[in-house]
Amino acid sequence: MLKSPSAFRFMLLAVLVALTGLGCSSSSAPVVEAPASQPDGVVALIDGETVTLNTFKDNFERNGRVSESDSVSLADYEDFLSRFVDFRLKVLEAHRMGLNEDPALQAEVLQYRMQLARPYIMERRVFEPLVREMYERRKTMVEASHILFTVQPNASPEDTLDAWNRLSAVRDSVLAGASFGRLAAQYSQDPSAKGQPGNPGYQGQLGYFGGGRMVEAFEDVAFNSSVGDVSPIFRTRFGYHILQVTDRQPMPLERELAHIMVRQQGASPAEQAATEARLDSIRARLENGEAFTEVARSFSEDQSSAARGGNIGRLAFDAGLPFTFRDAAFGIENEGDWTGPVRTNFGYHFIRYNTSFELASFEEEYESMKTRISQMPRTQAAQDAFAARVVREVGAWVDSSRVDGWIESMSQDSLVRWMSLTDFSSWDDDPEFIVFADTSLTLSGYATYFRRALVPTARTAEERIYGVADQWLAERAVDYEVDQLEQRDEEFATTMQDFRDGLLLFRFMEQQIWEKAASDTLALQAHYAEHGAAFQFPDRTRVVSYSSPQEAGLNRLVATIRASGIDSALEEAAADSSLVLRADTTFIAKPSGSLFDAVLDLNQGEITDASAYNQGWIALYNDGIDPARQMTFEEARSEMVNEVQADIEEQLMTSLRDQYRVSVYPETLKDLVQD
Repeated sequence: MLKSPSAFRFMLLAVLVALTGLGCSSSSAPVVEAPASQPDGVVALIDGETVTLNTFKDNFERNGRVSESDSVSLADYEDFLSRFVDFRLKVLEAHRMGLNEDPALQAEVLQYRMQLARPYIMERRVFEPLVREMYERRKTMVEASHILFTVQPNASPEDTLDAWNRLSAVRDSVLAGASFGRLAAQYSQDPSAKGQPGNPGYQGQLGYFGGGRMVEAFEDVAFNSSVGDVSPIFRTRFGYHILQVTDRQPMPLERELAHIMVRQQGASPAEQAATEARLDSIRARLENGEAFTEVARSFSEDQSSAARGGNIGRLAFDAGLPFTFRDAAFGIENEGDWTGPVRTNFGYHFIRYNTSFELASFEEEYESMKTRISQMPRTQAAQDAFAARVVREVGAWVDSSRVDGWIESMSQDSLVRWMSLTDFSSWDDDPEFIVFADTSLTLSGYATYFRRALVPTARTAEERIYGVADQWLAERAVDYEVDQLEQRDEEFATTMQDFRDGLLLFRFMEQQIWEKAASDTLALQAHYAEHGAAFQFPDRTRVVSYSSPQEAGLNRLVATIRASGIDSALEEAAADSSLVLRADTTFIAKPSGSLFDAVLDLNQGEITDASAYNQGWIALYNDGIDPARQMTFEEARSEMVNEVQADIEEQLMTSLRDQYRVSVYPETLKDLVQD
């Protein structure tokens, strides 16, 4: 489902107003079955154009119901049909009036397309595939070991070839039967390969991991390798790797864990005995039924979790835990059980399994996984790959012969300096340097772009020149897809059409109904003369709200009102030059869910206590009942405008239905109810 920005939700509200009657006349022309013969599968004819049942159903599902669980009756469908026909008529009339040709409206549509299309493309072409891949890979874990030879991203060809050759020799040894772990400890330039047994990385052993734990290239090779295989040499930003997958298992459910940690104080027999005694004491307390949380608070030496009863949160099997801790924690069978002590480099641990968490649906996990992925290098890599694919498909031209001439005639530093300082726009000829689709960049335009572009991996002037060209092409590729999206993507095209129609409807309603009703004073006066008696205020409580930034001063006012009455209190307040006081009057007829409701429980002349409000303090005074009465013309104006709007709209819709020869066939809607 397309996620629209707030601007679109506002404009689409105009469409919903027309279809559901919110804020508009509720007296739309009723559905009347046309006397003509009924075409199959057609619910309406508008100006000779058919509205099919499928079109109606699609619009109803997008705009007419609150949720999928709603129960929909034939009357609901009929009501929506009437409002949908009215909506289409208003849009048709807006086109006839030429509102769609308004430059301001067209600019707003263009701005919205640019605002929506770019994130829409990134969502569909970049984020959704990455999130889906990670989601599927989170269901499985692989166990792998690797050997790394580090290579800097901007290393020279000689250095990269040397690293590749050395790792190739190690790989040959593995294929010949040598121990992968022994070779990792001897040759791998990953420092953890020479670490302690049981820790991730020891002898190249990375342990189990699922999607999103490793850099993308490493993860891809691991998940596409069979158990026991030794991979070809591949490169990541760290350098060259080979890996061997040693196991593949379903990913265990994530668990909430708690632990009690005891540090080993020293290696002497006395210190070891003291540690053992402490462990025995904790074990005895747990075995005797003392709450794990209380023992953790009292005895755990992990201060960060002890205050939480030992809780270390929700953890995945591949969260990078020490292997002994991980295996013990995920080996506990029942929620609420504990095990230990388990030794790690941090000390000894008693571990409790609190609860587990099922992997939620793809839709439920989407946003959290997207947030995580957006912070990974693979997102930028996917964006770059998407842009490069568009450039290949559309085709691009760069004046490479000119670049070759520059390289032959200048040194590296001179070329970069010349490109940065030369004003090519002053040349008699400013030739095209890059062409993509219908867009081109002249040499002077490229030079301007070159001065502010960064290509951190470029080792030579040639790589920088072409790298900057690639950056410009990548930006144009996304712009190109934005321009093409409405023709290629049905959902996006529907969204854009909804926006245009909503914008047209808003303009039409504004010109033909809202402004006319609000500005026609004569019509409002005539309406008041005929219907004025209908505009009545009921009995209302008159509430005076006293507000002040000074709590003490407002408390004195409240106390004086309660002791001596309102007149004395106001005289005293007027004489107090240090008191900042504001009084406002509000009328309420019934509970409204606001703070003013507190006055309804008071008698006339009583006041509430001062309470914090709007960065200050407020007290509410019951000033008695304002009796029911007829509204004045100005008091009734807003309600009359609504009623006059409804009258204007009803007359307009009757005229438009005749003008555009509307026929409706509500009998067809019965098929939806039967379905």
